[in-house]
Amino acid sequence: MTLTPSSWKKFSALVVAGIATLGAIDLHFLASAPPLLAQQGTPSSRLLTTFGDRAFPIFAVAYSPTAPVVVSGSNEDTIKFWNADTGELNYTASVHLDDVRALDISPNGQILASGSDDNTANLWNMETGQLIYTLYGHTKGVRSVAFSPDGRTLATGSWDNTVKLWNVENGQIIRTLSAHEDGVNTLAFSPNGGTLASGGLDNNVKLWNLNTGELITTIPAHDDWVSSVAFTPDAQNLVTGSYDNTLKIWDVNRGQLLQTLRGHSFPVYQIAITPDGSTVASVSDDRTVRLWDIPSGRLVETLTGHEKSIFSVSMGPDGRRLATAGNDNIINIWELGR
Repeated sequence: MTLTPSSWKKFSALVVAGIATLGAIDLHFLASAPPLLAQQGTPSSRLLTTFGDRAFPIFAVAYSPTAPVVVSGSNEDTIKFWNADTGELNYTASVHLDDVRALDISPNGQILASGSDDNTANLWNMETGQLIYTLYGHTKGVRSVAFSPDGRTLATGSWDNTVKLWNVENGQIIRTLSAHEDGVNTLAFSPNGGTLASGGLDNNVKLWNLNTGELITTIPAHDDWVSSVAFTPDAQNLVTGSYDNTLKIWDVNRGQLLQTLRGHSFPVYQIAITPDGSTVASVSDDRTVRLWDIPSGRLVETLTGHEKSIFSVSMGPDGRRLATAGNDNIINIWELGR
């Protein structure tokens, strides 16, 4: 596969309520379940605003959990902090030496983490845009960053096939997790913070016990790279998106594939779930944003407003607004009609 701008994959993560519960599960994640074909409802969401400097593709976008702020990372090696309501640029941070590929904001909204193809991750002050720490240790690009639920630990995933855990307070490395056979592209902590899921270019999800650093299990999930994963707040369901153009909904406790969602005509790049766990938004190389009802797997809406591939999606804190960005160099803010 040629690694074009549409070949960046964010893979998946699985979550369970706790390690003990997970250990008791017989994880038959390849259990067959009939694919659910898209059945779209009446559109009710709308595009609120479009902004951006329109100069460079945007690889990552993150919506603050505490303020009307959206942060973007692009292939001009910069991070930009925007007013999500007005589209005004608040400030620009420029320390990375290569494309900014991943962003995450701490649960308290105070710290931004960024990952770059320059092999580093950075921690930033969200209020001032000032650099706090640069985290060195990876030997290839950092393609995923994720804060733990308490905000005290940062996980970074790299195309050097490793995951590293960092102490956010002092920027020191805690441990390195190694088991993937190819690059690590996405990460997610379980709601209780005891489990980390990592997804890689080897098409697998690996679950780690964060108390011991031990690998719990490896889960094959899709027929192609798994690009993204998100778990419902109750930790009962897992949604994954893939380069095989599909999303899948899993029952985590039973380890059962519930539904396969078909509707996108090209790879799914990223997904985001509403805080109430009812809806998942997916973005794709097919230039659409799709909203799916998680309990039924029904396609609720297809939103159009981007002219090129959409690389990233981030949910607003109230679940009513959505930020999307991509290869057309813009950020769209949507109001969801849920």
